[in-house]
Amino acid sequence: MKKKIAATALVSTFLLAGTVYAGGKEWNFQEPPYDFTFGNHIDTHQQTKVLPSGELKGFLYVEFTGEYNEDGYPIAKHTDCFDEMAECTVGWTLTGIQGHATFVYHESGDHPLWQVHSRSDIPQPGAYSHFHWLDDPPMAGMLESGEMLHGYFLELKAKDTFVFKHGNDEILVTPGLDLATHLNLVTVFPDITDTGTGGDTGGDDGGHTHE
Repeated sequence: MKKKIAATALVSTFLLAGTVYAGGKEWNFQEPPYDFTFGNHIDTHQQTKVLPSGELKGFLYVEFTGEYNEDGYPIAKHTDCFDEMAECTVGWTLTGIQGHATFVYHESGDHPLWQVHSRSDIPQPGAYSHFHWLDDPPMAGMLESGEMLHGYFLELKAKDTFVFKHGNDEILVTPGLDLATHLNLVTVFPDITDTGTGGDTGGDDGGHTHE
């Protein structure tokens, strides 16, 4: 009987450990070892650490609003997790690799748009769809167009199914790789004001046949 109780307790311990791991890292105000900071506003909803390889590992947080969309999925958004009233939970796990990108423009309520010089600048293998800069300026609205900044390319993996509300967008998120919610990279951003051709800046078809 004692052996049966001990075995049951051991199984329960493993199940509990699995639940904690699956749930991600509880917000703890960026205490070690998840104490890396970008030095700007993203730090209000991220906890990460730098591995010996230089790679970034950690979590991106959301707060559920208590509302649901028409299909019954809960709605969540980023918030300031340092606010004592905030109830933050892990929305995504993230992996980051250092790099550079040039700021293009920022529309209020959306992520700032960044341009890479070449597609080969985007880390591979992986699904790095988001770039975030390091240090100043503190807010995206203070970035200057044409400025190249150092930062991290981020790959996001969603933990649960929910609707992410950001600006005017509401995006359905499902567990696994997420290329949509934080997408902010382009490789070509021509100035179409002087071409008079709707953005066609040349005859290079990029290796594709257009029909």
